[in-house]
Amino acid sequence: MLQKKNTLFEFEGFRLDVAERRLRKGNDLVALAPKVFDLLVVLVENRGRLLDKAFLLQTLWPGSFVEEANLAVNISTLRKALGEPTIGGRLIETVPTRGYRFVGSVTEILPEPVVPEETAIRHSRSMTSYLAIALFAGVAVGSVAVWLISGRTLSLGGVHKIAVLPFSPLNSDPSQNYVGLGMADALITRLSRLQRIVVTPTSSVIRFENRKESLQEIGRELQVDAVLDGRVQQYDRRIRLTVNLLSVRDGRTLWADSFDDVFTNIFAVQDSISEKVATALAMKLTGSERQWLTKHTTTNTEAYSLYMQGKYEAEKRTAEGTLASLGYFKRAIEKDPEYAAAYAALAFAYITRASWGWGDEQREQAKAAARKALALDNQLPEAHLALGQVLMRGDWDWRGAAAEFDRAVEIDPNSAAARAAQSILNTALSRRAEAAQEMELACRLDPSSAYLRSDLAWTYNYQRNFREALKNAQKAVELGPNMFTPHRELNKAYLFLGRYTEALQECRTGLQLLGGHSRRVQAEIADIYAQSGQPGQAEAILAKLLEPDAAEPEPTYAIGVVQAGLGHKDVALGFLEKAVDHKMVQAIWMNADPELDALRGDQRYQDLVRRAGLLP
Repeated sequence: MLQKKNTLFEFEGFRLDVAERRLRKGNDLVALAPKVFDLLVVLVENRGRLLDKAFLLQTLWPGSFVEEANLAVNISTLRKALGEPTIGGRLIETVPTRGYRFVGSVTEILPEPVVPEETAIRHSRSMTSYLAIALFAGVAVGSVAVWLISGRTLSLGGVHKIAVLPFSPLNSDPSQNYVGLGMADALITRLSRLQRIVVTPTSSVIRFENRKESLQEIGRELQVDAVLDGRVQQYDRRIRLTVNLLSVRDGRTLWADSFDDVFTNIFAVQDSISEKVATALAMKLTGSERQWLTKHTTTNTEAYSLYMQGKYEAEKRTAEGTLASLGYFKRAIEKDPEYAAAYAALAFAYITRASWGWGDEQREQAKAAARKALALDNQLPEAHLALGQVLMRGDWDWRGAAAEFDRAVEIDPNSAAARAAQSILNTALSRRAEAAQEMELACRLDPSSAYLRSDLAWTYNYQRNFREALKNAQKAVELGPNMFTPHRELNKAYLFLGRYTEALQECRTGLQLLGGHSRRVQAEIADIYAQSGQPGQAEAILAKLLEPDAAEPEPTYAIGVVQAGLGHKDVALGFLEKAVDHKMVQAIWMNADPELDALRGDQRYQDLVRRAGLLP
């Protein structure tokens, strides 16, 4: 059940009691003027964060015009009361021209629980649902009371885009990072179904997991109107949360709250946060939207914890992370065999592995998981998207894939991932105008995504618009300098423009980001040598790639591309035929691939394209 809001803090020998409005140093009471006390509370509750001067002025003197000098005077007074120098010290940091940050070490003192422990609900799913309802009711009533007492309005006109950042661990324990990302991902999934706002996907906010920028800076970078930020701590069987919704335009806090509960009730806490965000944005929810905000794909907390860990690993988008995520999703399903979201995530992980060359078995497992997800919940957009990816990348069923992508968009029109999937399919089918249109839309829905910007560069590369591809690839690298895919697309744009030295540099950077070993990237380095008139270098790399490697599948399609670049048509067609026979994922784009233009006049190549179903 819900705990009382935490109002006790200790730092550097001081004890701050927010409810009683008292500050003590040991046994001595420290006298503070009301505004100075309020200033201390704001700084302590937002410790570690840079608070803009405008935010502090609006928070301390709402609705009034107050000169900035008043804030400086109150900061100076507070520093004196804390025994600090008037200009700066160990507790309050001044950031010139910007604002202030409380940097002291703070300990939160937990209040006593208002109800008995969760013993009676530990093993009962039905009882968990009952308590979740009770929790939501308690939170909602309490929040309304706070709003009425404070007299504040939480509505904000003009909010169309919102970002939910990964929640930071309260105790800076990196082992709990998955909890923070899991909370953000759950809220993103729920809020994405609200038709009047666009929510930034998890893939774009994960790079702010260990953020140093202010919330306003992050909001501007993500091009959103509001940012939801939180802190989370899981300990024993409890979870503690503090949440803050901030306006990017002026730094105002639109809504803030804290929760301390048994982990069993995490779903009810997510319900409450989602509804409060909608209320803070003055959104009048439809019945279906309200139902979606409180929809749970599982009520098993063990399964949910494993699912969160799997999502955390999957979002790394590495071979190791994807493999690790498979284990977590399987264990989540063991805990709850009716967990639709876990099946959808498992399908994505399997088809990703298949895309990297681990073939038939992975594709079949992906299809089974996706179909199971849909059987459990056919209104889950991620399930339709997962099945669409399986049908496109695994079965080469273009019509079936298109239907699933369309259904995902119908359920969630703001899904950038679904729009990108439609674009990638259109590229395979040589529908250039539709491909560019859908990928541009995906980037508008999620303008800060390095992956989507890379996909847009890829789309333009395959349309032979290499200068537009270069511009978008450079933007992708700016957004994700430590991600492999942006450097890969920049390498390709340079290659097609004949800038071989720069292409090789980007290719090697990408290889380093993958840990220094990738047979596919080695093949792309060989391709650069082949295209730049250095066949000896290319042949030497090819010889190594043809040697058996138990750790990584043969990059068959990529080798065919290199052989085509060397002018070895017969050898190239042999590798491409093998790629088609084994339904290797890269082969579905062979009819659009500019690196195979030298083969297009060969009837054998045309026959291969028809066998793949890419020509009438």
